[in-house]
Amino acid sequence: MTRLLLKVSIICLVVLIDYVTEGTGVHAASSPSLTATDQIPVYEKFGQEIIPIGKLLKGNSYSIVNEDDLFYYLPFGNGMGLVKKSADFVLTNTNKKEPVPSKYTNKVVITKTETAVYDGQNKNKQALGIISMNMRYPVIKKMGDWYFIKFAGKQGYIHHKNVVEDLGIPVLMYHHLLEEIEDTPFEGNSMVIKVSSFEEQMEYLMNNGWKTISLTDLDHYLQHKKNLTGRVVAITFDDNYLSMQRYAYPILKGNDQQATSFVIGGKTWRFASPWDSSGLQYLGFQEMSTMKDVFEYQHHTVRMHLREPGSRIPYLISKSEQEIIDDLLYGKQYIGKVYNNPSAIKYLAYPFGQYDQETIVAAQKAGIRMAFTTETGNVKLGDHRYKLKRQGIGPYHSMEDFIEKLNGTY
Repeated sequence: MTRLLLKVSIICLVVLIDYVTEGTGVHAASSPSLTATDQIPVYEKFGQEIIPIGKLLKGNSYSIVNEDDLFYYLPFGNGMGLVKKSADFVLTNTNKKEPVPSKYTNKVVITKTETAVYDGQNKNKQALGIISMNMRYPVIKKMGDWYFIKFAGKQGYIHHKNVVEDLGIPVLMYHHLLEEIEDTPFEGNSMVIKVSSFEEQMEYLMNNGWKTISLTDLDHYLQHKKNLTGRVVAITFDDNYLSMQRYAYPILKGNDQQATSFVIGGKTWRFASPWDSSGLQYLGFQEMSTMKDVFEYQHHTVRMHLREPGSRIPYLISKSEQEIIDDLLYGKQYIGKVYNNPSAIKYLAYPFGQYDQETIVAAQKAGIRMAFTTETGNVKLGDHRYKLKRQGIGPYHSMEDFIEKLNGTY
C-alpha cells in the first residue's frame, strides 16, 4: 500500500522534473527516491536487448528521475540506468539536498572488471554501487589513485586500477567488396577489399565481444543520453554500391550485426542495374527496402558527390551555402523515401571527406545532426559533431591493423 501511494506522488512529481544532463548541483527537495533492500541490477537498452550495466547496493538510497510501465530511471554514467519495478526496494520521498557534480566531462574510462563505487577515498569509505565490467563511464577528474564520478545522483569514487582510458569508438568505413580483385579494373584501388577479408573482420568482431551500434546510438552517446559498453563499433559503407547486397548483407545478417550505408541520391533509382563485377552498380530503393533489418540509410548528398572540372575542388567546398542546403534538404526527402520519413535522414558523410565551415553551417541548417569525414581516428565524447573521424579499411590493412583501428591505436 505504501509503495502504491508513493507511486502516485512520484508520477505527479516526475511531470515537474526537467532532467537536464548538465545538472543543477543538487536535487530538488522532496525528490522521489528508492532505497535498495537487496542488491539491484541496473540496465541499459541496446536495440532489442536489455543488458546489465551496474548494481545498486542494499541500504543506499538513489534518486528517481523518470519511469515507464516497467522501469524506474536513475541518472547513471553517460545517460540513464533502468531499474525494474519488480526489484527489491522501498520507495520514499526525501527532503535531503545532496550535492552532486553538476558538469559533465568528456574524459571517459572503461572498466576492466566489476568496479565498486565508494562514497570517499579513506579507510572508512562505504560502497555505493557497482559498475559492470566493460562499461564506458565519464569521470569528473582524477584525484590521486581515484577518479571522481557521478553515480545514480551521488558523488562517488572509483579506483584507477580497475579502469583504462577510453581511446574512442571506432566508426569503420568501407566502400566496395569483390570476391577477386586481381585482373579487374579495381586492382590497386584503395577503396575495394576482398569479401574474404571483410568476412574475417566481421567474424573477429563477433568472436571478440564487439557489438555493432547504430548512428543513432552514437548520436545519443555524444549528447550524454546513452551508456555504451567498451567494445562497440559502428560500421559504415559509402556510396551504396550493389556489392553491399551481394556480399556484405548476408555476412552481417548471419552475425546479427548492423551497419549504415551513406547513399548518393543522384545514383539511386527504383531498381539497381544488373550485377557486373567489372563496374560499379548502385542499390535501388527496391533492394534497399529488403535490407532494412541490417542496414540503415543516410546522406551522402544527391548531386554534390562531384568535383569542379579542372580545379578538382569538391562541390561541398565550391558551391554556395544555399546550394548545399538545397541539396541536403532535397536528399532528406528523396533518400527518406526508403522509410517514408524524410526526418529519418539526419546523418551525413562528406563526399571525398572534404568540407569547410560553410559546409558545416549548411548541414546544420538542413537538419543534419552529425557528419563524418574520412580523417583517421576514433570518435570520442566531446568531439565536434560535424567533424567526426572514421577508420577507413583498405586492401592493404592487415588483421593487426584492423585490431589497432578498433582499439584506437592505429
